[in-house]
Amino acid sequence: MSLRSSLLPAIAVLAAGGLLSICARAITADPPATTPPAPATSTLGATTITAPRPATRIVLIGGKKSHDAGEHDYPNGIPLIAALLKASPAFAGAEVRAQTGGWPSDPAVFDGASTVVLYFDGVQEKPEPLIAAERIARLEKLMAAGTGIVCLHQASTVPKDNTTIPLVSWLGAKRNGMVDRTTETVTLKPATTTHPITFGVGEFTYKDEFYPTLMFNDDASRITPILRAALPKEKPEDRVLAWSFERANGGRGFGFTGCHYITSFDEPSLRTMVLNAIAWTAKLPVPAEGIQPQGTVVPKSVVTRAADRVNAKQAWGELFWHTSAAMKNSAVMTTGTVIIKPGQGNPRHYHPNCDEILSVVSGRIEHTMNEVTVVLEAGDTVSIPRGALHNAKNIGEVDAVLTIAFDSAYREVIGY
Repeated sequence: MSLRSSLLPAIAVLAAGGLLSICARAITADPPATTPPAPATSTLGATTITAPRPATRIVLIGGKKSHDAGEHDYPNGIPLIAALLKASPAFAGAEVRAQTGGWPSDPAVFDGASTVVLYFDGVQEKPEPLIAAERIARLEKLMAAGTGIVCLHQASTVPKDNTTIPLVSWLGAKRNGMVDRTTETVTLKPATTTHPITFGVGEFTYKDEFYPTLMFNDDASRITPILRAALPKEKPEDRVLAWSFERANGGRGFGFTGCHYITSFDEPSLRTMVLNAIAWTAKLPVPAEGIQPQGTVVPKSVVTRAADRVNAKQAWGELFWHTSAAMKNSAVMTTGTVIIKPGQGNPRHYHPNCDEILSVVSGRIEHTMNEVTVVLEAGDTVSIPRGALHNAKNIGEVDAVLTIAFDSAYREVIGY
């Protein structure tokens, strides 16, 4: 089963149209069916809905996009992991808080976390995500309380010879700077069959970037190898590429140096291992068969009738959503129609995980992107890159009708 056929709609904060919005402080809510709940606040159709506080809270922290397409794709990788979690009965009732685009500015995101999943560039992002003293203190407090930690790919890498980040004490291992790496097709084998993280995980072969050399905690009794492989290909040696760690206070950690490519999640055993690890570090039970992703976003061709569109009415107009992962009719795109009333405009906002294409069907608008304002009329199109602040204002005398399309089925919006 491929990545695109295995995604399921799930995320921390849903827009009123049923679409993803991860803000600085994201609260989980279940996705709406065909009609959105009554909005509490309204910006761009993004409504923050607070769900009752669950017993389990999973915090996902993703870094900034730093490599070519499909590589280190944390802005899409984090929503993907959130979707897999939300789809699985093993995480029923758990709250998933997903933060993309870098470390959250609001420390309250971590409050009550059962486990924290880190997926970012440990040293190539500047400044390094874990180098700040207040972030170390925040995580240290969580670790002291028994919170779990999961590090994927370069999140287990710390600056060379750093002595201030106690990752080995939290996670059981670290990579010391950019000591080595190898990109190759490797056969990974479970190192044990008795650990819950390996339940339902078989031997599998795929291409990824791995880090062969790790520095492990001195107390080997607390470390369990999860996956092993022989690499690098030039001089293969048996290496531990995934491991678990049990701290003295009962807190748990898991690390895996793969997941350089977002297509890594196409591997069924890898997906199961990651889900098992998140559950295990959160101290949730892992079934004997492992946690298998459930269902698909688009199992077959889907026709969405006009009556089935999600209508998110706004003070400034209307938003009609046509496709998205939440609507279960696309795994790769979000599309919609915007109607803006004369003299009205939507608030400034940006999308941290996707580009947008906006086309004017009818009417006349003033579109501002960052500090540049242009007038657009029927037939005009503007391409809006991820991260660019923008908004549209109707400067005509009749409704302005726009079509919008995003290159992610898990569109995120942060509004001002």
